[in-house]
Amino acid sequence: MRLHVTPAEIYFNQANTPVSARFDDVYFSNQDGLQESRYVFLQGNQLWSRWQQCRQRHFVIAETGFGTGLNFFAATALFRRFRRDYPHSPLTRLFFISFEKYPLSAAQLAEIHRAYPEFSELAQQLQQDWPEPIAGCYRLHFAETTLDVWFGDIADNLPQLGDYMCQRIDAWFLDGFSPAKNPQMWNDELYRNMYRYTKPQGTFATFTAAGAVRKGLQQAGFEVSKRKGFGQKRECLHGIKPHDAPAPAINTPWYLAQPAHFESKPDVAVIGGGIASLFTALSLLQRGARVTLYCEDEQPALNASGNKQGAFYPQLSDDDLRNIRFYIHAFAYGQQQLRRAIAQDIAFEHQFCGVALCAYDQKSAVKLGKISACDWPPALFRLLDQKALSETVGLPLPCGGGFIAQGGWLAPRQFVQTMFAHLQQQGLIIKTAQKITALSPLAGGWQLTNADGAQFTHCVAVLANGHRLTQFSQTAKLPLYPVRGQVSQIPTSANLLKLKTVLCYDGYLTPADQAKSSHCIGASHVRDNADRRFSPQEQQENQHKIQRNLAPVDWVNEVDTSGNLARVGVRCAVRDRIPMVGNVPDFQQQTADYRNLFNLRRRRQTIKHAANYPNLYLIGALGSRGLTSAPLLGETLASLIYGEPLPLSEDIMQHLSANRSWMRKLLKGTPIS
Repeated sequence: MRLHVTPAEIYFNQANTPVSARFDDVYFSNQDGLQESRYVFLQGNQLWSRWQQCRQRHFVIAETGFGTGLNFFAATALFRRFRRDYPHSPLTRLFFISFEKYPLSAAQLAEIHRAYPEFSELAQQLQQDWPEPIAGCYRLHFAETTLDVWFGDIADNLPQLGDYMCQRIDAWFLDGFSPAKNPQMWNDELYRNMYRYTKPQGTFATFTAAGAVRKGLQQAGFEVSKRKGFGQKRECLHGIKPHDAPAPAINTPWYLAQPAHFESKPDVAVIGGGIASLFTALSLLQRGARVTLYCEDEQPALNASGNKQGAFYPQLSDDDLRNIRFYIHAFAYGQQQLRRAIAQDIAFEHQFCGVALCAYDQKSAVKLGKISACDWPPALFRLLDQKALSETVGLPLPCGGGFIAQGGWLAPRQFVQTMFAHLQQQGLIIKTAQKITALSPLAGGWQLTNADGAQFTHCVAVLANGHRLTQFSQTAKLPLYPVRGQVSQIPTSANLLKLKTVLCYDGYLTPADQAKSSHCIGASHVRDNADRRFSPQEQQENQHKIQRNLAPVDWVNEVDTSGNLARVGVRCAVRDRIPMVGNVPDFQQQTADYRNLFNLRRRRQTIKHAANYPNLYLIGALGSRGLTSAPLLGETLASLIYGEPLPLSEDIMQHLSANRSWMRKLLKGTPIS
């Protein structure tokens, strides 16, 4: 799979309308692009009247061809007017899913958006959060509206909405360049997927009336009608999916993500006190949930999320494309969330100074070379020689390496604790010194029991308690393990103060903190060890590692761990190095249901949906990349609980699924116990 996406090439015609050089077609009508959007798509899908009658919490629009974002702006503005006019409607959130093969740059968008000052606030935010041109889904937030923009060919991306999105889309904006000039997009596979994902009584609208498009949509199952076209166009099409349309087949029922069941405002328990709990609680509160946090310690962020400084950057590997794709999207979403926190005056030490990855030996040099071959945008990753990397870092290095310009560091404990205090003002309830030891299912919820025997009842429960996640009977079979990590805090020096970026080798060194007094260096990695006592040996190893990896430069000899200032945390890890998020699987029932899965698939027999514990979810195995992965994982989990579109492709969601380890065996016909 090619990760880099080809950017759009445009010019402006005499009417000052943007034109695609590739397709020789306008992005919108020369006469009035905004009015065309309102007439063809908003009115064609009867959005205003449907929203008035809507009894659900959210409404989903999907679009083929994001282009300049004009349709998105028009739909968002209309939805905001609806929310003002009907403040008591149960419909409170709009999801807009859009696909774009050749994305415009932020600068190009800014130039085009100047013609629409009524959307200046939306446009400015879109341009600020606009992602790098890398394939996949990017979630952007606009108050009550959520935009999922998918970069890449729709033929690749649309199927990645997956089984989960079957019959969940309310309306389609069938846009894109004209069928005559872009025939690759307008095809039967597109129409079949549209039909699969559309709700019964869901609609579509399009500017074209081409006979091939009309026939293709009809053959897919839509009821298609013509209406007067916009401007000089004689006709355009719109249509509806019949109310009695049969449910589509589920392709991978063993991985099917399942939303929670609740009648109104869910009462959610989040067990844990670190960064995974934080972002899960944040996303749930933004949806109006009542959230109670159960933290085992006297205050949050005292374990794996409690370091003084931590690096923020994507995990780029050379051997697992799905892992790379997940971390790229997690990094982009995490940047957006950190910008939001800063804009809300949530104080925490941070520095987006970049992260240098040293090619300190032959193995690391080969790995970085393979990573560079992925053709990343320079703002994300570029390979530098010894001289350039040394100048970028601010200190002489014995090697070249990679540089992630948008990375940096932040203070995890300070950030988590300050954010939790902010969320308490938004209604979050935090209960500290609460070690939850057991979970018991109830009708419509879960009963939590703590170490003192006290019990608490909630509709939905989320397990986010790090390496202790497997302590419950429901999670005991998950292949998670603890990893002890000791981070050393060292005093600064005249040379160390020159360090301008986070420096990674077979460990990491942060620039000086804001007080210009100390750095963090680490971390040790001791698998299957949950001991949190200080280790003199690991303290020395942290020092020796940087001095060994970056020899013979002299400044590394100023790294001094002899003061024995350190912090020990225990992370939760898994062998395949990617987190878990989603439903808590019922191991016993799944192994019984799927013991003959290999043959069931071969014979094309009926296969049951995955047996999961109802209304019980988890987020875990974040390892050493929690700062990067937690924001997107928390948002994904909240979306799943609420039955909303997910901000990740189906193959990545399956890769994150908690039952993946035993399902891989069962799919091969390997027995498990």
